[in-house]
This record gives sequence, structure tokens and C-alpha cells, in this order.
Amino acid sequence: MIRRIPISKLLPGMYVVDMHRSWLAHTFWRSRFLVQDDDTIRRMAEEDISEVSIDTERGRDIPPPPTPLTPVNPDYVSRAERLRSKPTTLSLGEERRRAGLLLGEARHCLEDLMGAARQGEAVELGRLEPLIERMIESVQRNPDALPPLARLKLGSDYAVGHALSTAALIVAYARQMDLDRSETESLALGTLVKDIGHFAVDADLLGKAGRFSRDERSHVERHVEEGVSVLMAHHPLPESALAVVLEHHERFDGSGYPYHIGGTEISRAGRMAAVVDRFDAMVSQRSYRRALIPALALGQVFAAGGQDFDPALLSAFVHAVGIYPVGSLVRLESGHLAVVEELHPEQLLSPVVRVIYHAGRKQYVAPVVADLAAPVGNHYGQIVRAENFSDWGLSAVRWQPV
Repeated sequence: MIRRIPISKLLPGMYVVDMHRSWLAHTFWRSRFLVQDDDTIRRMAEEDISEVSIDTERGRDIPPPPTPLTPVNPDYVSRAERLRSKPTTLSLGEERRRAGLLLGEARHCLEDLMGAARQGEAVELGRLEPLIERMIESVQRNPDALPPLARLKLGSDYAVGHALSTAALIVAYARQMDLDRSETESLALGTLVKDIGHFAVDADLLGKAGRFSRDERSHVERHVEEGVSVLMAHHPLPESALAVVLEHHERFDGSGYPYHIGGTEISRAGRMAAVVDRFDAMVSQRSYRRALIPALALGQVFAAGGQDFDPALLSAFVHAVGIYPVGSLVRLESGHLAVVEELHPEQLLSPVVRVIYHAGRKQYVAPVVADLAAPVGNHYGQIVRAENFSDWGLSAVRWQPV
């Protein structure tokens, strides 16, 4: 049977008998032939052949239209499937309660895994899988709960707290970039274990305040390959997880380590991990330096775009974290201090805040929630600058959003 079809429906295996163009108007020397591959179809389209006739007895016919599927009775759809298809949105308070429990479990698990690495035992990465699933689900339900709570590093030494905080950050970062679930899981896994090789580094060096000597720097840089060696000895890592471990100290201008690669030679996973690693290190209190307030750390990360970090990836990070991140302290035009409670994705400079203190009078006020983006009802003005809780004798833990 001869059938005339548009070029868009032509498939390899069909037998063309007419291209409906003058033979002078195209470069095909035969007008009848079996289509061998997609490249032939592409060439035909490039030569403005818009339709052809095919012989269905000498080649393939057009596939029949798909049979409509009978809708599945929702009674037979598992509850888990329905939950996965549309994550439930929880209040910030409820999500923070869940996030606190999750961080406690994850902290104990990481302590065990890091201890195993120090003892030369197998690092059971499978134990992290359910925790990573819960981290992703938490951020999907309410992205303003887990990352700010993890940033406080409650009950953790620096290594464990940093691992948890950077993992929470990279999950939020991946959400902002609309990465798929599998990629997000790999990024979170890599970020949780990226510094597991620190067991091979002198602890005094990890806490050193001054510059490293050449030998000291070489010793510290060993932790990357030591970590990979330990992790890969028992479990092959997913590609993106391995890239995070290997490349989170690489820099966009090629000045990082261990391979001194730059630009897009560094995987996207490695470039993202470098951003969250630096940001969290800046906002963390160390024995040799004070923590930066999040807004200042974010500004320094953004200013390093093109040098240390891929500038094309920084906007998504800023939107994931917020110019004034949830849980940070800000001063308002009225002279009040307030804690950021919720972000407006399209108005990052005007979040929802909880007013708690008057800087001029140096006294607490009755807490009031104010939406700085609201056209009416805001009696406090806009944010003047970010502040540090400790400068005002305020507890960052006490005044976290609930």
C-alpha cells in the first residue's frame, strides 16, 4: 500500500517511493530507497523535503496510535506513591521538629561512619540512604526548615556538623536548580562523606589558624584521595557523589586541588559542592576565627564568582539560601532587630521576619511577625543590614523560627 506522510513521521525501515520534489531540487540520486537511519531523515528535512510516499509492503508502516490506558482505580494506588507524587507541605514549626529528629539520627550515623574510617573498617554507605531520602523530602515540604537548623550544628563536632549542613544546603541548591531525584541523592551522599578522608590528616593541622607550609598543605590535601580510597574500597560511588568528593576543593580558575582543573573541566557536582563547602565553612564558628553572618558570607561567595566559583551557578545558590537566610538576624529601618522567618522567592530583600529587640533602647520587645513585602501593615520599614546575634547578647538557638 502506498501512503503519503509528512517527513516528521518518517522512520528508519520505511521504503520511500516518492519525495514529491523535482530531482534537481535535492541531492538524493535515488527516488526509491529503504531508509537506513535517522541521519538520512535529517538530511531530507534539511533539503526541505516536507513529505514523502512510502510503500508499506516493502518497508515499515506508520505505527498504530497507542491504545488509551484505562485509568487506574485510585483505590489501588499505594499511599506511598501518592505522597511521592505531591509532597505534603508542613508548617515551618512541624517541619523543624521533624528536621531536628532527622539531624540527630544522621549525626549518630555519621559519627559511626567516620569512626569506622579511622579504624580502617568498612564504611557502610547504605546506612545513609534512608537519611538522604528524608532530607530530600524535608526540603521538598518546606525548604526553610532543614538547612537553617543544620547550620546551627547543635550537638556536633565541626566535621559532622559541616557534613550535615553542607548536605542540607546542596539538597536545597539542587531543588532550586530543578535537578532530578537521583542526581540530588548522589549530591547529598557525596557531600555527607566528602571529608571522610580527614582521618588521615593531623588534627592539629585541621584546626590551624595560620597559613600552611608547603609540606603541611600537601599533607592536608591528601584527605581527598584518602577519602576516595576508603569509600571505594567497599562501595562504588555514584558518578556525582564521587565528583563531589574529588572536586569540592577545585576552583573555577584552576587554583584548587587536588587536580588543579578549572572551568567546566570541573563537573557541575564539583562546582556546586565547592560553593556549599565554602559558604558553610564561613558561617561556622572555629577555634581560630569567628563565624561570619550568613549575609556577609553569601556576599563573599558571590564576589568570588569567576575566580573560585562558577558564576553561572551562583544565582541559583543565592535563591536557595536567600540574601538574608532564614534564621539570620537583621536590623530594620525602625531600629528594631528581627529574625528572618520565611523567604519570598521573588522578593529576597523583603522576607517575613519576627521582630524581637529594639537596638536603640537595647531591650526586648513583644515578638511581632511582619511581612516586609506587604504593601500595607509593615510599620518597621525594610532591612538596613544583617547583624550578628552575639553582638547583641542574643541566642541564635533561642530565636530560631518555630
